[in-house]
Amino acid sequence: MRDKLTFLRNETVARGRVTVRRGGLTACLAVILASAIGVGTASSDSDNVQRTPMRWHAQSGKTPMSPVGDRARAELRRTLGGISYSINTHSLRAGHAYTVWVVVINDPAACASSPCSPTDIFKNPDTDAQVLYGGSGHVVGSSGEAGFGGHLSRGPLPQGWLPDQGLDDPLEAEVHLVLNDHGPKLAEYMPGMIRTYRAGCKDAGLPAIFPAAAKADGEPGPNTCTLWQVALFE
Repeated sequence: MRDKLTFLRNETVARGRVTVRRGGLTACLAVILASAIGVGTASSDSDNVQRTPMRWHAQSGKTPMSPVGDRARAELRRTLGGISYSINTHSLRAGHAYTVWVVVINDPAACASSPCSPTDIFKNPDTDAQVLYGGSGHVVGSSGEAGFGGHLSRGPLPQGWLPDQGLDDPLEAEVHLVLNDHGPKLAEYMPGMIRTYRAGCKDAGLPAIFPAAAKADGEPGPNTCTLWQVALFE
């Protein structure tokens, strides 16, 4: 199958325009997101679909990288044209606003650790990484359960935190999906709390390694943003 994918890659068409689709609520981003996250392993039931448990991010205060629970899972589908993801999870905080952040590392072999760490992502240009809003966010109901989904097309991702980066190799890139908790919904900061990185949140709690573009993404407020859960696809 690797040979087949290599052949297809050689025959692929020119890159198309990049889009990010908002995911709806399904039936149901490393430590960015990764040194604080730890190591995870994804399982695959085909050559282009991976599934992995959702795990606790270190900022959550839970045991880093321990599974959230049996019903908390993420799926990543890879094609030559891009990636699609879905998350179905629980143990979210009722009434809080959440957003999904996608971390793309096009050359994970250049990372000093596996999975790639924040230093790899933000300080090592050889990893060819990008971080951006995953097109999905909403306020969680009383059950603490929620679904998220989105798509990234192959090509440049100018809306991301890092300049001149994109999704170059959907089949081989390392991908992190991170859920960011913006705190309790604040009407005066909506809809930014479900569409930006830090809307509604103060500076405290924002990782120092994050670039200025991340910290400027959204109107500051009184809440504390917390990276809550994560899925890693190596």
